[in-house]
Amino acid sequence: MPLLAVALPFLTPLLLTPHLLFYYDITPKVALLLLGAALALALASRNLDSVTAFGGTRPGRWFLLAGAASLAVTAVTTLLATHRDLALYGSNWRRMGALTEFAILPVALLLGGYASRSIERLTRLLQAIAAAGLAASLYGIAQYFGFDPVLPAAQYHVGEGIYEIVRPPSTLGHSDYFAAFLIWPVFAGLALRSVFGASAAVTGIVAILLSGSRGATLAVAVGLAILFAQQRPRLRSVAAILAGASLVFAAFYLSPAGQHLRARVHWIGDDPAGGARLLLWRDSLKMAAAKPLTGVGPENFVAEFPRYQSQELERAYPDFYNESPHNLFLDVLTNEGALGLAALLGIIASAFWAARTGPGGSAQFLLPAFAAALLAHQFIVFTAANSFFFYLGAALLAASSVSAPARPLSPPLHYATLAATSVAALCFAVCSYRLVSADAALATIQRHLDAGQPREAAEAYREALSHPTFGLSADLYFSRRFAEAAGASTDYAAKIYYSQVSAGAATLATQQPEGRLNAWYNMAVLSAARRDPSAVEISLRSAIAAAPVWYKPHWTLARLLANQGRVDEARQEGRLALDLNASKDPEVSSTIGEILRSADPRP
Repeated sequence: MPLLAVALPFLTPLLLTPHLLFYYDITPKVALLLLGAALALALASRNLDSVTAFGGTRPGRWFLLAGAASLAVTAVTTLLATHRDLALYGSNWRRMGALTEFAILPVALLLGGYASRSIERLTRLLQAIAAAGLAASLYGIAQYFGFDPVLPAAQYHVGEGIYEIVRPPSTLGHSDYFAAFLIWPVFAGLALRSVFGASAAVTGIVAILLSGSRGATLAVAVGLAILFAQQRPRLRSVAAILAGASLVFAAFYLSPAGQHLRARVHWIGDDPAGGARLLLWRDSLKMAAAKPLTGVGPENFVAEFPRYQSQELERAYPDFYNESPHNLFLDVLTNEGALGLAALLGIIASAFWAARTGPGGSAQFLLPAFAAALLAHQFIVFTAANSFFFYLGAALLAASSVSAPARPLSPPLHYATLAATSVAALCFAVCSYRLVSADAALATIQRHLDAGQPREAAEAYREALSHPTFGLSADLYFSRRFAEAAGASTDYAAKIYYSQVSAGAATLATQQPEGRLNAWYNMAVLSAARRDPSAVEISLRSAIAAAPVWYKPHWTLARLLANQGRVDEARQEGRLALDLNASKDPEVSSTIGEILRSADPRP
């Protein structure tokens, strides 16, 4: 357990496996958490004193009850979900299904209870968090300045010229998730009261600013304000630190190196409301009202939301795929309903309840960190890594009032617990292996395609389909890649073969609930290349059924109907596409305008 308590918080945010795994920034983190849960449960029988002591206080009992309720709700909502596989394994973009949730809460509880039993254990855990934050921050800062030996810079560069912004994701997959994670190393570093800790805190704050995340920046400021209120440092010292930091930041901001940051501020000025969030939140509440008690099921938002998306949201941000509500509470409410939200609020309440007792030493830095993380996730959805740190922080706070070890369990109960945890540990270990194995198979296909070996890729794709996918899929991606290979091939037989593989992958993609709207639109594109207008129309209407207010299938269908001479239908679809696009795309306005003019009988 001592090694696990250090290794898991350190490795989880940093693990990145490009070229080895297809979903290289998601799968390794989830696989590590599953493996960590297996090891923690396997070792649980040796640390039951920490768990029983944890449950010996009111905040600890509240955390245990709320955590158990959360897992029970997750199990029930998974069974009731429309897309059970999606609810169980999670979506491709973050893999936060029931399996991941069942791993994170127990491991957070066991590590939190273990680390809280002594100041030495807690210090080692904080050092691991600070070290992870320091490494991730340095990598993110290097990305901002144009040095990245691991990831393609095009993934996080947006815009052109003086308005180009750089939002470094570091090892977390996206700048927002990166910035939300850094909240924990910032306060862990401050808690250590050392040069190393101060370095982790300073680089963490710098990396958060360079990430351009408004939510995380605000959250860190609020957390520091809470810490100052707790510590009550001399106002002169605080003022001097703030003045010095402000001068350094202003000098950087106005220098040539601050160009990307100035561009980000310009973008924020053009969109002060935070993009689609307000409309997205409103539509998410409408979605939650459809199933208020149990929600649509874990991770089912990505599949179900397009049917609830409003025309106002589409007009404001056409062609934008909303994969989550970008709000922790709404994420839980839509996916697991009021029951899931009540359980989450119970966990949060247990952490704040324990904080009332005023934990001393390093533990007092946990409250501002937890409050800051909670605030940040009102604008940033949970990923596996951030979820783990959030629940670990809650467990550490809830356990901070534990003062003495509890009496050992009776032998029958001890052996029953050992048997249950051993079975669960084995299940998590197997799941971790299968997840990595399935993802590695997808990466093999991608490597062959990148190397210009489409025939080997097709064979690897066929081989991958013959094995359990463990919820992983990339059929839409491979359909497009094989279509490109078919187009580039000069051999007629090979062209036909790759086209068939592309069509097969496209068909499989339409059967996946995640991204179904894009899959059907892709099917329409492939059908058009085969000169099959009937299949094109069926695919476009299927895309419209999956996402009624997405302008693109309406636009394409209008052009198809116009070419077939179905004037009235073409005008109807064209007007709807024009309205939903809200003149954001000049090509849409131009082509639909031609359809409407050609259909107008007046001279």
